[in-house]
Amino acid sequence: MTNQVYVIFRADGPRNKPEITAVFPCEPADLEGNMSCYAHIGQHSACGFEWYRTTRPAKPAEYADLLAELKNYGSGDDKPYANLRIAKRIHAHMRDMFRAALSDMRKA
Repeated sequence: MTNQVYVIFRADGPRNKPEITAVFPCEPADLEGNMSCYAHIGQHSACGFEWYRTTRPAKPAEYADLLAELKNYGSGDDKPYANLRIAKRIHAHMRDMFRAALSDMRKA
């Protein structure tokens, strides 16, 4: 069974046509301490906590297409987002997981 991956869907931009981004709050994107994120355009990228705070939670209808794209990402047995756990915000335990992963990344 694939490990659960936390994801938070955020909306940025005008309310009538926001850009939806999937944020992975436990996965560092780089050594600078940015989180991994994914969007239809640009796909995998990095996003900072400062940006995150300027966005709003996306509604299920807004992120449905992106969720489907993530669940189908990869091929065969390599489906890294097959077992997503959707959260509404970043919780303390997610920050702890992020810090541990960032520490491991910096040691490598």
